Amino acid sequence: MSIRLQLFGDSPVTKETSDIEIASIITPESKGDNHNDSGIDLLTPLSNELSWKPRNDRKSLDARRSLFSGKRLSDDDLFEESPCTKKQRQTTTTTEISDEQNQDIKEAVERLESRDLIADGSRDYILPTIPGKHSDLKSITSETMVDVINGKYDKEMDKVTIVDCRYPYEFEGGHIKDAVNMYTKDDVHSLLQKPVTSERRHILIFHCEFSSERGPKMYRFLRSEDRNLNKCEYPSLNFPEVYLLHGGYKEFYQTYQEYCDPISFKPMLHEDHGEDLRHFRVKSKSWTAGEKQTSNRRHRSRLNRNLSF
Repeated sequence: MSIRLQLFGDSPVTKETSDIEIASIITPESKGDNHNDSGIDLLTPLSNELSWKPRNDRKSLDARRSLFSGKRLSDDDLFEESPCTKKQRQTTTTTEISDEQNQDIKEAVERLESRDLIADGSRDYILPTIPGKHSDLKSITSETMVDVINGKYDKEMDKVTIVDCRYPYEFEGGHIKDAVNMYTKDDVHSLLQKPVTSERRHILIFHCEFSSERGPKMYRFLRSEDRNLNKCEYPSLNFPEVYLLHGGYKEFYQTYQEYCDPISFKPMLHEDHGEDLRHFRVKSKSWTAGEKQTSNRRHRSRLNRNLSF
């Protein structure tokens, strides 16, 4: 009886059937020897070459699992960190750092609320302030401004910048000596990009014609952008000490004309600058976009009349 009949027929396999013969029947391609077409021995343990390939496949599978499961492989498993894994690791690190700073932030907030300190909580204000129209801002008088110009506080500050937020034609018609003209958000961004290297104080003093709208808005915008720029190092700021000139340029000019250059005053609603007013209000309209207008009817009427020229 043939070996195939002994294996699959009714008769049991006889003792004379060898393992080699059975292997040749189960694997027809074996041609009766112990090897298949690949040259791998069927009856002996797999060679080192065959066992290495599956391990390599497992490494690829582990790498794919790591990328999509949120787990990072060790340096021994991956020679080069993928962009996806790197971004995830950086995000995790940032979150951990932020968590560690929570207590410091809480302490800084409590310190700022408990004392009248400059916005980074590092020290007291240099200049004497007064209750102004804008309770959230620090206001100074024209007398204090003159003291600053005359150098009374030079030993305590490194530099002072007087920021005139009026339109250019107003600024050119008369301004406080050494003031700079800034009336757009781009001007604020440019100011914040300047390097801060001095350990001493660089003070800013904002104002406009009356210090009722444009000056305060510029002040608040700078503080907001400064906070955003230094959000990872709260409460640090590029410009922690900022003031608002109470009464604006008009009030200052009425008392201290000798500190103005040229010695003159040109109001925003000057009858000769209706076209200039229209131009610069459009250019700086982002200051009031989306905000509630607080001007009274009289002011709007005067504005509309001048815009008609």
